[in-house]
Amino acid sequence: MTRLSERGQIVIPTELRKSMNLKEGERFIIMGVGDTIVLRKLELSQERLRLKKLIRESRGKARRAGFSEEEVAELIRETRKASE
Repeated sequence: MTRLSERGQIVIPTELRKSMNLKEGERFIIMGVGDTIVLRKLELSQERLRLKKLIRESRGKARRAGFSEEEVAELIRETRKASE
């Protein structure tokens, strides 16, 4: 059992979080059906996880090479334009 806080937050009990392997920062889709609220965990595909890891690594390499975020964003825009 849980309750709604003043800020509209609901606590998912520890036992349920552990049994479902839920971690802080997980994302959910929330749906209302009549008087029922459904939370569905968003799961990223393996390819999407791999892509996120590559992007994170690339950002780190760009930072270590001295590129600013603006320079990286401009390079991405140029690359996208060239591929159109």
